Amino acid sequence: MNKIKLAIAIPTYNRLERLKVLLNSIDNQIFCKDLELSLFISNIASTDGTSEFLEKETQKRSNLKIYNKPENQFIKPNIFYLNKIISPDIEWVWFMGDDDKLSEDNSLQKIFECLKKNYTNDLEFICICEKKRSKNTSKVYIDKVFNLCNRFGYHEMLGWISSIILKGQTFKKVFDDFAQSVKTQYNNVEDSITSAYPHSASILKHSHDKKGLFYDIGLVETQDESQTEETQKRWLEENMIWRYFHVIDDIENLINLKILKPQSLSLSFFRYQTYYLWDHLIFTTFKSLPHYVHTSTDADEINSHINILTNNLCRLLKTENFLKDIKDRKDLILKVTMCINYLQIYVSNNFSEKIRVDLFDSLTNIIQIPNFPFQINLD
Repeated sequence: MNKIKLAIAIPTYNRLERLKVLLNSIDNQIFCKDLELSLFISNIASTDGTSEFLEKETQKRSNLKIYNKPENQFIKPNIFYLNKIISPDIEWVWFMGDDDKLSEDNSLQKIFECLKKNYTNDLEFICICEKKRSKNTSKVYIDKVFNLCNRFGYHEMLGWISSIILKGQTFKKVFDDFAQSVKTQYNNVEDSITSAYPHSASILKHSHDKKGLFYDIGLVETQDESQTEETQKRWLEENMIWRYFHVIDDIENLINLKILKPQSLSLSFFRYQTYYLWDHLIFTTFKSLPHYVHTSTDADEINSHINILTNNLCRLLKTENFLKDIKDRKDLILKVTMCINYLQIYVSNNFSEKIRVDLFDSLTNIIQIPNFPFQINLD
């Protein structure tokens, strides 16, 4: 590869000031002339001046293409329109969150050099570490995408959008796959909704047996140290906590499609930052439940919340069919069954404070003990 056409693709929504920070981090990049950079930005619903800003930016930047029309984001998500404007000649697409930024002034050059050194025709996927979670060893791990997920973690490799670089045509297939419709709300307690990571499932679907690359170097980072109030509000509106449970549906679907085999996944596959996915979900929902119960004044809403939580805990039990080690399957069943029983005891005792302290607090105190180091590299 002598020259590389790389695009940075950004869906944005009401984060004008953060979008400016991201674009500034791109403008500050120093890279060689053999890297041809394009920018694609989609904005369909912003009300904070983003639309006007983008129109002006197209006059300044010859390499920027935008989709900047008002659309109903609940019918088609922003990524649907972003995917339509990416030029067919783009070789690689770096998917980027509008509240993240490139962390080094040579981030793009590092990607260029990594691609030149490691490129093969069947390389489809690259994962770049978040700056604070990388050991910065500059090691490159190349394997089938499925094997990288099984070794380092499904969410670690395919979850955070700003760490993902895909071959251009693969990007289009992946984001066409899940962006046709995104359902974020339950019609009833037993309903299905779109998981928190539909793009992850689509990447694995289209590239599980293709070559992927994990580059242990921190070239991108979040702009905020922790979730802002604005992000927390978005997560609540998009029903994100419940949607995390539906990642299990994604894995089950990939097994039904015969892309994954039953009982083929390691515990590490389910790594979510420093925890296993089920520990993260149990901790988050059990820790917040007492406050929710005692602040809500609607008994029907509380009952609905309890029913959804129970159904989603039962959903975690499906993971037993995914894990390859019988001991891991047994441990998972015991833990989740215990949580279901704890929840039933808490409800049947009218949300007793003593039960909360004796059961919920003791459980969450144990579950919050990390299973993994903060950095992704496990060597």
